[in-house]
Amino acid sequence: MSKPSIRSGTGEDIVLILRHFSDPASHPQQRYIEKRASRSQRGVSQGGNGAEFSDTSESMSQIFNAQLLRLQKFVQELLRDAVFLLSAGALKLSLHLITILRAFFACLCCYRGAGKVGFLTRRYWALSCLNFQLNSIWRERKGQKRLAAEFLRRHQISTLLSIRLLKHINWLQPQQVRAKDPEKVRRNAMALISEILEEMGAPPLIEHPFFRSFRSRHPKLQTQLCNEALVPVFHSANEIVFTVGESCSMMYVIVNGSAQYAAQLPPPRDAPVGTAGTQVRKTLRSGHWLSEAALWTGWVHRGELRTLSDCLFFGLEAGWFARVISSQKSAHAFAASYARKFVEGLNRSIQSDITEAGPVD
Repeated sequence: MSKPSIRSGTGEDIVLILRHFSDPASHPQQRYIEKRASRSQRGVSQGGNGAEFSDTSESMSQIFNAQLLRLQKFVQELLRDAVFLLSAGALKLSLHLITILRAFFACLCCYRGAGKVGFLTRRYWALSCLNFQLNSIWRERKGQKRLAAEFLRRHQISTLLSIRLLKHINWLQPQQVRAKDPEKVRRNAMALISEILEEMGAPPLIEHPFFRSFRSRHPKLQTQLCNEALVPVFHSANEIVFTVGESCSMMYVIVNGSAQYAAQLPPPRDAPVGTAGTQVRKTLRSGHWLSEAALWTGWVHRGELRTLSDCLFFGLEAGWFARVISSQKSAHAFAASYARKFVEGLNRSIQSDITEAGPVD
């Protein structure tokens, strides 16, 4: 079984998540299209021009501050590009100088000259590799910023959020994350992703009845839950996400892609002796959740989940989920009431990683 690729929230990870969000089959993109169509119809019915997703919800001071931040970011990018061009120019000049020196010493047919040719050759290849790496990093970062900016423009994400996201991508490259607190970086990245999903009309976990009700009762706690307990999990096509008998500590939600769940399940506990088990084979797509039981009770996987395409999951970690929920008495009571009903229903039914949500008061 392949190990889940849980990322730390670098610029590369953010861009990969945005690519998944852009897929027409993904749940966020479908909700965004529905939201856009709804606003267009509402605008036409009200005699408007159907324009939508403008920044009218932002105050003038926020827009002014956003423009200042955008100008600051533009100047910083100019300075960063200038430093890169100067560095690349210095490297190329050094390479040309070494090439000339190599040609000069190659003409000297003496022992001393032959020794210096080898030294210069090593320096030449070292500078060539450094120049290639510098160019690759610059092109990669430019590509990430271009893809992110295109996504934000196409989905008309608010100005303030767009600037914050691009700033995150610019400043948090993999080598910088290692020097900082990776968990703090991940939480900041998930906060940005959650806000983007809100503006797209697809808040995290909104498809599940419990979390939809929890969000209406405790919106701030729901935001904290998404920032602290939610992790992006990436899997390539034809990888095993989990298999039978493995201990489970998180609930999975498919954000994009498709996966197949297969299991040979025993009959319910209260079934008559001799009742045959149930064979399950089901294809799951964006919007489905699995292993919800891990949030409410001890759980091991009852089947195997294999990806059919490149997939993005959101994993809700049970430990962090319990900490966040327990921080507020009314939220803990609401979750405990739901958990009792869910576990009671689980004990009466065939135990599978694919379960229906329990009743929500």
